[in-house]
Amino acid sequence: MTISFEFLQLITYFIFVFSIIAYSTLDGFDLGVGTLHLFTKGDNERRIMINSIGPVWDGNTTWIVIGSGVLFAGFPKVFANLTSSLYTPTMVLLFGFMLRAASIEFRSKGASKTWRYFWDFAFSLASILLAITIGLILGNMIQGMPLNDLGEYEGGMIELLTPYPILIALFGISMFTMHGSIYVLMKTEGPFQEKIRKWTHRILALFLFFWAFATISTFIFKPYMVVPFFRYPILFIFPTLSLGSIFFIVRNLMKKRDGWAFFSSCFCIVFLLLLFIIGTFPNIVYSSVLPETNSMTLYNSSASHLALIVIAIIGLTGIPLSFFYGSYVYKVFRGKVKIDKTSY
Repeated sequence: MTISFEFLQLITYFIFVFSIIAYSTLDGFDLGVGTLHLFTKGDNERRIMINSIGPVWDGNTTWIVIGSGVLFAGFPKVFANLTSSLYTPTMVLLFGFMLRAASIEFRSKGASKTWRYFWDFAFSLASILLAITIGLILGNMIQGMPLNDLGEYEGGMIELLTPYPILIALFGISMFTMHGSIYVLMKTEGPFQEKIRKWTHRILALFLFFWAFATISTFIFKPYMVVPFFRYPILFIFPTLSLGSIFFIVRNLMKKRDGWAFFSSCFCIVFLLLLFIIGTFPNIVYSSVLPETNSMTLYNSSASHLALIVIAIIGLTGIPLSFFYGSYVYKVFRGKVKIDKTSY
């Protein structure tokens, strides 16, 4: 049986999309914890913050590696364009990933306050840089980039820092910070948990503000993002589910059902990214110059038939294994954070 080229292109695209959604949902709360980390008081509180994500943060990061690998092998034209046109943001991402890993691992290697405060600051800085940069990239992919008829970027760094991508970056960091604060609520207890609960309510209000601002701005200034929903009304189920997930975040937090609030936050990120995917499909990089002909789609920028077969086989076998391993780790390290001599 011969698998059609178009079908393989779709499979590869959905493997890529799935990896990005998984990364945003899982590593998203790591970024949120890192953003809040420096605002805590004292070494014990900061150790609780780091150890809440200590067993899982590195596994969560593997999803961006999977997504990048699929993009590199499955859509090499897109990968080459993004890493060159978004060179500075790409370097910031790589720097952020390295700095965060070093911060988590090195912090506990010295006992002095100066040593630990330095790595605490580095951990928060790396998390904030990652969250903002991811939002900027996503905002530019919604807004569109000036691509010529060869699919090459015609612009500079200043074109990437326009108001809409900056708004999406602020929305992104508010969302990740909310996600992370809810995760910490689920992993802590006692006075520190109540302190985080007060923070979470304030962060939730900030998230709702940026969510409303970003939604209205997208409707007004990026109307092509909502065209698919009116063309295929059944797709309105996804905005409805997105609204529902946000409602249940608020409801569960008010009732102090922290675990359910965290699951609601996970679904919120999933549905928001699905709205982005539906709005941009089949484009991977939307062109702001002659979008009908210059945009890079999953159909005009994919690798060969054989390459897509290999990616599909590896992806469809490797992703379930990654989920099995990840689920096992979360099961082993479930429950409240306990600080001992083996902790970070």
